[in-house]
Amino acid sequence: MEGRNKRLSILLVVAAAIAAVVAGTAGARTHVHALSGTLDIYGYGPGDDVQENRAAYAAAQLQGVTIKREAPSFDDQAFLTRLASGDIPDLVRMPRPSLALYAAKGVLQPVNSCVTPALAKQYRAGAIKAMSYSGKLYGLPEFTNQVTLVVNVQAFQEAGVPLAQAQTKNLKQLLATAKKLTKFDSSGNLTRIGFDPKIDSGFGFPMWVKYFGKNIISANGLKAQINTPAAVKALTFALQVINVEGGWNKFVAYRNTFDFFGAQNPLVKDQLGFWPMESFIYNVFANNSPKQHIAARYFQNQKGGPITFFSGNGWAIPKGSKNFDAACAYMKAVTSVDAWDIAGAKRLAARRAANPPQAFTGLYTANAVADKKLYEDVYHATGNPDYDDAVKFLVNAPKYGFELPPTPAGAQFANAYSSAIQRVLTRQQTVKAALAQAQKEAQAAINANK
Repeated sequence: MEGRNKRLSILLVVAAAIAAVVAGTAGARTHVHALSGTLDIYGYGPGDDVQENRAAYAAAQLQGVTIKREAPSFDDQAFLTRLASGDIPDLVRMPRPSLALYAAKGVLQPVNSCVTPALAKQYRAGAIKAMSYSGKLYGLPEFTNQVTLVVNVQAFQEAGVPLAQAQTKNLKQLLATAKKLTKFDSSGNLTRIGFDPKIDSGFGFPMWVKYFGKNIISANGLKAQINTPAAVKALTFALQVINVEGGWNKFVAYRNTFDFFGAQNPLVKDQLGFWPMESFIYNVFANNSPKQHIAARYFQNQKGGPITFFSGNGWAIPKGSKNFDAACAYMKAVTSVDAWDIAGAKRLAARRAANPPQAFTGLYTANAVADKKLYEDVYHATGNPDYDDAVKFLVNAPKYGFELPPTPAGAQFANAYSSAIQRVLTRQQTVKAALAQAQKEAQAAINANK
């Protein structure tokens, strides 16, 4: 009940903020002027070297414009507070799933006037689709964070399981492999999870439903498809895997002890056999545990075809932006081929100059042309055959990528199926009952916001 009340209060704030914006910005500017004035950017505060080098490049392209970047990352409540007070930023970087909600309510303005179709084609089709709503383009995407299977080679060797069984095509074999790789101590406590289906992650449920050839939402983002037979199969199988590995309570308690970003990560401690995960983890492991054997594999559908899931932020321009032209120029520059190329080259140089030298396993963006240039002109082999081979998978995986279509329900859509998954895992509801409830909640959210 507390969560429902919180969501209701957020919606009320959204409504008030949106009303203020739409009322005060009916004549939003769309024609081009010489770049000047101040550009107030929200959601792109100081970050890592890649972020800062891209920001520096973009700023250099906007001579005569004063760039203002607030420190925080994007936060719905903070953004809505700014809208309600009339303090409207000129440019916003936000999670792509949030875009359609704000576009549907008139908070954002289309950018078709400043992003040509030829330029839009540089970007991954799935990511561009996520930046579009009702036939109009509302911004440009940033990273992709494609998902592949991360394989702990040591675990397979120790269990006597051929590496060829690190696959998802054959579910019967996958279940058997998960069971063989899973280890318990004499007290029945987990000491290794064989396979984590990641069903409770942001990408897990959509990918597993896609495995069965379906999507969890219609192409136009207006019809929830959370309780289809494919969705039921997806969640049912994930539950089967977790159950042969000790059940959810043991599984999640043990997984919560993992230090993915430290020197004692699940590879070093042999805590996890294999699992799907976003591309950034390879660079983390390459630097923290380069001697541990690792392999990358595609996540396959039931026909054996590779699939991956895209996620990340996107750039959008609020209605009421006082500097539309500079905002559009900046978002094009910060996601451009040159910005990514410079950021990648500087990261490689910095990693090589570090003591001891650090690995660089590439950058993976929503700009397909930039990705090609980064791999061909910037990336150099690490000297570690495990990671050099993994990079080949990461470079090719985006060809098979998909992203959830934008929906006016925004984060409420994901919250509906995420909550359903938790109810199933904690045995509060059956798979069918939980997904049926989620279907109703998601569709209600779509209908209320479209």
